[in-house]
This record gives sequence, C-alpha cells and structure tokens, in this order.
Amino acid sequence: MNAGVVEKSGFGREVDFLIMAGSWYLFGSLFEPARSTPSLFFAWVLLASALSMLALSMTRYFEWHVPKGELSGALSLFLILPFSALVSSALLSLTARAPTIGIPAALRASVWVVLIVESSQWIMLRFRRMTERKWNLKTLLLPEEREGLSEQIKASGVSGWIKAQPWELNGEGDSSLRGDETLVISRGAAHKLENCAPLVRAHLRGQRIVDLTELLKEIRGRVRLHNSDAWNFLLGSAYQSPAIRFYFLLKTFVEPVLAAALILLSSPLWIAVGLAVYLTGGRPILYRQSRLGYRGRPFFLYKFRSMPVTAERSGPAWAKVKDPRVTPLGGFLRKSHLDELPQLFNILRRELSFVGPRPERPEFYKILEEEIPLFSLRLLVHPGITGWAQSKQSYAGSVEECRTKLEYDLYYLQNMSPVFDFQIMVDTIGLLIRGNGGR
Repeated sequence: MNAGVVEKSGFGREVDFLIMAGSWYLFGSLFEPARSTPSLFFAWVLLASALSMLALSMTRYFEWHVPKGELSGALSLFLILPFSALVSSALLSLTARAPTIGIPAALRASVWVVLIVESSQWIMLRFRRMTERKWNLKTLLLPEEREGLSEQIKASGVSGWIKAQPWELNGEGDSSLRGDETLVISRGAAHKLENCAPLVRAHLRGQRIVDLTELLKEIRGRVRLHNSDAWNFLLGSAYQSPAIRFYFLLKTFVEPVLAAALILLSSPLWIAVGLAVYLTGGRPILYRQSRLGYRGRPFFLYKFRSMPVTAERSGPAWAKVKDPRVTPLGGFLRKSHLDELPQLFNILRRELSFVGPRPERPEFYKILEEEIPLFSLRLLVHPGITGWAQSKQSYAGSVEECRTKLEYDLYYLQNMSPVFDFQIMVDTIGLLIRGNGGR
C-alpha cells in the first residue's frame, strides 16, 4: 500500500515496546511467578515483546490506515500475541533447555496484554484528535478536484483527523510548506503551473508528495474505474517481490492441508447444519452452482442449500436484500455464512483459495465483461471464499454493484501480499462476529 497515505498512531515505537514488555512482564509473572527463573522469564518477556512488535508492524497495526476495519486492530492482537508468547516459550525451551512459562499462563497473560496495548493505542488516537493534531494536507488541485477530495474525506468519516487546505505560493513562486504537511497534487493542476520549481524544491527538501488518484484510492480502499485502464492499473500496482510470489505459491500447497484440518474440526457443525437443512426442506442438502475460477476454468461451487429447489426454475437471478427466495433457515445460514462451509471442499480441490475475488457465475460473467472495463482481470488470480470486496461490501445484486465490487477487487490485485491477506481474514472474522454480509 502507498506509504504516503498512512498516518502514524501510537506513542512511538520505543514507548509502544515498553508498554508491550511491561504488560508481558506484569501479567506473565502474575499468572506464573514461580516456575520460571528470573533470567529466563525476563528473556521470554523481551522475546515475546519483540516478536509481537515485529508481527504487528508487518500487519500495519501501529499505522492508522483509512480502510482498516473496525475490529481489525483488536483481532490482530488476539491472533498475534498468543502466537508470539507460545513461540517465544518454545524457542527458549529449545535453546535454554529449561521450562520458561506454561502454555495456559501464556494464553491468559496474552488476553490481558491485548487489553492494555489496545487501550493505549485507543487513548493515544483519541488524544491526538482531541488536541487537533490532524493530518495536514496541502493541495495543488483543480477546483473540481479539490471539491471532490473534500466530499470524499467527509463521506469516509475521516474529516476529524484529515485537514486539507490549498497550497498557496508566494510572489516569488516558493512555498511555505511545513515538514509535517503532505502535498497532494494532480497531473492537471501541475500542468497548469507556469513554474514547476516549487514542486521540485519541495521534493528535494524531503516533503511527502502524494498523487490525488493514489490518495483517493487509499481512502476509499478501491480503484475508480472511470479513470482507470490497464496502464493506470499497472502503474498503481505494488511490486510483487520474490517473497510475495513465493507466498502465493506456498498457498496452493498449504491451503488444501488447512482445509482438510478445518473439515475434520468442524465436522459436528456440518452434521448439525445438514440435518437442519434436511428437516426443514428435504433433499438435496448441498447445492452446487457453476462458477468461473482461475483463468476462466469452470468448476462447481458447493454450499448448504438456503433456497427451495425451485428457486431458479426460471433461470439465474441476482441476489437481493431480504431475498424472498431464501428460506428462514437459509437466512440464518447466509447471515452467519455457515452455508459456505462446503466450500472447504473447493479449497481441498484447489479450485478456491481462502482469500481472493469471489468467483462469478458464467451467465453473469458474460454480461459484466461487456459492461464493465477490466472485469476479466479478476480471473488472473485464484478466487476465494472471502476477499477485500466481501469485507467492504455485501453481495452484488446489479451491474452497478458489481462495478463497485470490481473496484475493491482491483485494489486487492494491486496490493496482493501476505499482510493484506491477513488483514482481510481479520476483517472477515469481524464480519462473522457482527453477523454482517448475508442477503
């Protein structure tokens, strides 16, 4: 993601580390004060704190990023901190050959550390907004562009911490930019400048300069199709490093194993849902639907049936809000996303990934490819059970909603990375907890 469109939060890395280490020391010793020697326990505290800070930094926890989900920060902590505590304990056990801290104590301590760290970040963020330490933007834009930026800032709910003002040039053509201000420019406004020296001087002074299109993309968390083509899409894409490419290669081998494990662990739930579908609507319990996968290969997507068998007797139809075709049990399954459990079989067969654009039905794909530019780019990656578009928008029930959904999918394609996949998974867990997303 564009580093120029990130506002820092927290107290600073050093203070954040001290809060993290102090919390681990306090609650670790509270739950297990006797079994660990002081030196090994202190080493465990430092190692757990370092691993936690490293993982949280990689997932951008300490950066207040505009498209971040409501619960993603707290959920990131709940996933990362117990893992860091257990890995640190295991590493010290192997190297020091002595017990450090037990698994139950590490898990109990991590819950309290989550509360302390998340509370400290929340307090600091509120303090910054109360003291009006806003992200100051100086804009070099055309009038209509400046108005559009202001409207987008208000619509995104971030006007409380983003302050945008025009960039005023003095009579000599120089600027009065401060070091904490970000300059937002557009190609059209820059071309109208008679003297571009102020822009170059700002760049040479180390001033942060952001393109308007990139800023709007990051605020919205999606690509705008009205001014995008293949050229702009490529220019706005993040570099796919060898490490990132290796991660996506590794996914194709690891995900089927994870899917098999999840199928075994969730088998009682499968039996309960299958029995409920059978008792309320008879057979078939599972419903299969033709979808287009990686590079346009057709496959059958499996779900627990949430509609009557005759729901599409007249042909394929868009999903609707409060769709009358959905049974009462089907409404619950869709809202809780339990109807999608059988898609673990699709992951097992390498037809789906855990994260990626949702696969489209062939009947709708032909229409959407003709109506929406760049729609075929979705087929260049493996489709997923969940994705960036699913975490930001519910089912698409029209061509226009599919256009918006594609803008989110293209944003994912531009920024694909392990960190982004982790953020999407965390946001999806938040949706499941809140019961959002079903129709």
